[in-house]
Amino acid sequence: MTSGSRLGEGMLMLTEAQWSVLAPLLEGCRPRGKTQPHDLKRTIEAILWRHWHDTNWRAVPAHYGPWWMAAQTFIRWSRLGVWQQLLARLEQYFAEAGLPVPVIDHDEFAFGGARKKELQDSELQVRQIANMLLSVQQQAAVA
Repeated sequence: MTSGSRLGEGMLMLTEAQWSVLAPLLEGCRPRGKTQPHDLKRTIEAILWRHWHDTNWRAVPAHYGPWWMAAQTFIRWSRLGVWQQLLARLEQYFAEAGLPVPVIDHDEFAFGGARKKELQDSELQVRQIANMLLSVQQQAAVA
């Protein structure tokens, strides 16, 4: 997110505050390998954008990098349980910081994108992560 931007406004570029929360949590659960560290933030932004907007991978704006890289990372991490681990770590961070965990209405999102149960679960986890990151931004704006 850019300053002043919200998830629903079409852009999702992580602020420094959001990335400073997410990056250390991600380092503890992401597999090492194909996604180079200098591309990691952009790839995560693409994944968050795609799932928040509930669209197909090819609709991811080009400035987030190749859509196929984000799609491959999402699918690989889904199979490895990374999104589930990351969501649990983020929820723990919120609990330790005394922040309320925002809830999303899962019914407002269609389930047409993922055909496999494991990917549906991961899609919901990524949407919840995006929602929690929006909350981090809102908390920073209040402070």
